[in-house]
Amino acid sequence: MKSYLTLLKVIAVIVLSFIICQFIPVSSPTALAVFLSIVILWFTEMIPLPITGLMVPCFCVGFGLLTTKEAFGAFGNQIIFLFIGSFILAKAMEKHGWDKRMAYFFLTRNIGPTSLNGIVFFIGIICWALSMWISNTAACAIMVPIALGLLRSMEDLEEQTKKSFQIKMLLTCAFASSIGGVATPVGSPPNMLALQFLQQQNIDITFFKWMILALPLSLAMLFALIAILNKVHPLKEQTLKLNDINELFKSKYEQLGPMKKAERQITFCFFLAVIFWITPGLFKSLAPELEITSFLSARFSMGMVALFSALILFLLKDEEGNANLSWTEGQQIDWGTIFIFGGGLCLGSMLDKTGIAAEIGRILFQFDGQSLILPTLIIIFTGIVLSEFSSNTASAALLIPLILGALETGSFDDSVSIQLTVAASLGASFGFMLPVSTPPNAIIYGTGKVPLKSMVKTGILFDFSGLLLIFLFSLLIFPLLL
Repeated sequence: MKSYLTLLKVIAVIVLSFIICQFIPVSSPTALAVFLSIVILWFTEMIPLPITGLMVPCFCVGFGLLTTKEAFGAFGNQIIFLFIGSFILAKAMEKHGWDKRMAYFFLTRNIGPTSLNGIVFFIGIICWALSMWISNTAACAIMVPIALGLLRSMEDLEEQTKKSFQIKMLLTCAFASSIGGVATPVGSPPNMLALQFLQQQNIDITFFKWMILALPLSLAMLFALIAILNKVHPLKEQTLKLNDINELFKSKYEQLGPMKKAERQITFCFFLAVIFWITPGLFKSLAPELEITSFLSARFSMGMVALFSALILFLLKDEEGNANLSWTEGQQIDWGTIFIFGGGLCLGSMLDKTGIAAEIGRILFQFDGQSLILPTLIIIFTGIVLSEFSSNTASAALLIPLILGALETGSFDDSVSIQLTVAASLGASFGFMLPVSTPPNAIIYGTGKVPLKSMVKTGILFDFSGLLLIFLFSLLIFPLLL
């Protein structure tokens, strides 16, 4: 009987959702029931999140809410291939240690810190910068062993100082890794969801435009994090032996040996991707009337650039004549996130087509056409709360279609849609209170060196500061940049 328990629970969720929704006065109770079922399954994690994502198109087609082409077309979206290309690049970096080499390279520079607080800030900067281009999980996974190794080298610290330094540095690794991801479209799944949902509304945001909006906010979040950590986990200013610290990281860096051919190939592919992600948007901002601007925008979409840059790695050979990345290794990317993402796009299309997004959105976000202050605050708060208890991808996939659906009922211009959608995606990336909120949180909690009380206390303060920063940027800064 136990082997069927999960199946019975899932069936019960679906049946109860359909029964409840029959008594709710909406245009499509079936669509609402599918939405409610997916919400419950995603938040309870009764079954793996990717499996729930794959159930979405099955439900949509099975209940006649979308055609087969509409439902499964979400999984062929160019943004999906932006994900796949980015994940393949990150896999190659991980395989050859390129990402770790970059971290050690910056840590060995003479611009490094000479105090405990300075080290924390420097570690935070590196986590933040890495997570713009690789997953926040990978950035944190790289830096946590480095941080722990640094702690082991400081035997002369007082026990209490060492404990506070340990907690502060590990929290910085986790939180800064998540913050950096909001700065670029490829840094965090909610960013890409926001871009795609806006594109479905015929609103195009380039890679460059996203960075103009989100990079300053991301940097402000990093400084807010350092300020909060200095307040919650104060450290006595203590001058350290800079030579000892530099020697520690130099020895780590030297252990990697000279840069290998495979790493040089990855460097080329990575910068190729970055250049062609940014260039079309840069031309569009500076010279929209030039013919080359139209050419770049039409030919170099973010998905195409990511995929092409990644595919080159399968063709290049290292010193030993082996492929830089084999297909067996390429298959090991995070397909689960891709399935959640595709399911989210499909769910959004269904909510939009059936009109349920507009109906739910009107209830949750009442836009009076005059002021966006309260709706913006509610949207960001909802995104943060959802992300504390569920995947940030799932949170954004549920929230953004409702916002865009509600905006369709009013006479709002595109800038409002961009403003609120970006705010929602940023809020969905801002879960810091619990170990389950983000993979980086789980990583540092798993070390056994960060008490849950410290994570919750710091996370609550950081969530609140994030709410305030996103709110201020959304209302005061974004309108000036759009």
